[in-house]
Amino acid sequence: MIKEFSLEGKVALVTGAGRGIGRAIASTFAEAGADIVAASRTPQELDETAEEVMMHGRRCVTVPTDINNADQVKRLVDTALAMFGKIDILVNNAGLDSLKMTIPVPGAENMKLAQLIPDFNEPLTDDEWNKIWNTNVKGGYDLTRLVIPNMIQNKKGKIINIVSTSAIKYTALQGVYPATKAAIVALSRSLANELAGFNITVNCIGPGGVVTAMPDSIHSNGEISQDYLRSVPLGRFGEPREVGLLALYLASEASDYMTGQTLYLDGGYTIS
Repeated sequence: MIKEFSLEGKVALVTGAGRGIGRAIASTFAEAGADIVAASRTPQELDETAEEVMMHGRRCVTVPTDINNADQVKRLVDTALAMFGKIDILVNNAGLDSLKMTIPVPGAENMKLAQLIPDFNEPLTDDEWNKIWNTNVKGGYDLTRLVIPNMIQNKKGKIINIVSTSAIKYTALQGVYPATKAAIVALSRSLANELAGFNITVNCIGPGGVVTAMPDSIHSNGEISQDYLRSVPLGRFGEPREVGLLALYLASEASDYMTGQTLYLDGGYTIS
């Protein structure tokens, strides 16, 4: 391995690590030499992630965590520091999607998506809005604030926030979701400025359609899938490992001169 890409001796905390992109990132980091603290809400999925990590000969601590629960988030960080004494890399990947319009409008029921997704034209409730916002934005922010003091103490750190192409390219399908991802991009740029003097970088990855990623209906519904792929110049969905490999770059010394950036891994979707 090129030494600048090695994560040997590093500790990475990954949220949403039970499946999909989060699991792929945890596994890729382990393959590059990192020990992993894996968090998600589902213990069984975390156990499967731990098996992948340990196949690469690395340690994996699993911590079932609801990112909306402040006590659980604190326990997550406390557990990581108790086990490893440091957190070199934080990946904020936990998130929720929305498959409802923010405000139903006249005629929306005639849209193709309304025919394919039963709840598409249902009103987005206040509880749904708050849960998505708190999970995607506040939860990751709260976790970041708890991790930063250890990184400052060690005078280095890598923070990677997983966003989405919807941060810059919106559809009626996603409701509040694009607002949360755009907010994370802006927050990441602010944090990158604040933390640069401590050798802590903050960057985002914006995946497009990735197999097993959150918008499962895109992949399970053939008509929606084909409509989406017509907007992707490379003509295919991405794979979770491809996101993991880009995250490896941002987590490694190879990216030490990059901060405050958002890299869109989308097959060209955002330029089409």
